[in-house]
Amino acid sequence: MRRRLAPAAPLGSLALIGALGLLAASVASADSFSPVRLSISVSPIARLNAGLPITGAVSADPGVLDNHDGPLRLEVKLAPECGGSFQTTSGTALLDSVLSPEPTSGQAYSATAHGATGRPNQYGAQTVCAFVEDTGSGRVYANDVSVQIDVSRSCTVAAASYDAAAKTLSDAQRQLRHTKGKASRRKRRRTVTRDQRTLSRDQRAGAAACGPGVAL
Repeated sequence: MRRRLAPAAPLGSLALIGALGLLAASVASADSFSPVRLSISVSPIARLNAGLPITGAVSADPGVLDNHDGPLRLEVKLAPECGGSFQTTSGTALLDSVLSPEPTSGQAYSATAHGATGRPNQYGAQTVCAFVEDTGSGRVYANDVSVQIDVSRSCTVAAASYDAAAKTLSDAQRQLRHTKGKASRRKRRRTVTRDQRTLSRDQRAGAAACGPGVAL
């Protein structure tokens, strides 16, 4: 039995298919193009009610920011869920800073901002919601919601124990400096040695619970 061959597609159809393929490829490329870039550096673990250091870096291709109306701000909140802007996100402000320098017309741009005063106020996993905003027009040039932080109960407890041990040692050392008499000073030195061991133990426990990003 002879098989019948399917009719060849018309040349116009092949051209249309090729054009659609090129269009799909250009759309995918455009989706991956980021003329304004934002990156956030912050510890993945945080203490409750303690300052959380954070750094944000912004860069842009030449000319992208030429039409900005006002100063650019880097605005960051820690929240269970991010909104569409800094103002509509309900959470703890970690950073709200005017970027410096200002963009120069036709030039590539880069700036960095730091903060350390934001204090997480609830336990659990939360998102770092970061925005680069034109304060003149309210336009959001870039945002990042990819960073997660665990406000850890175990870290908070361990760090609090370390803080208490550090204060106890400091008090014992001060008392030793003001103590007279060999017997009394010998007793104070034993107390200082004991408190130093306690501080070292609590420091190891805090480092294990909090990781290297949390200062003890």
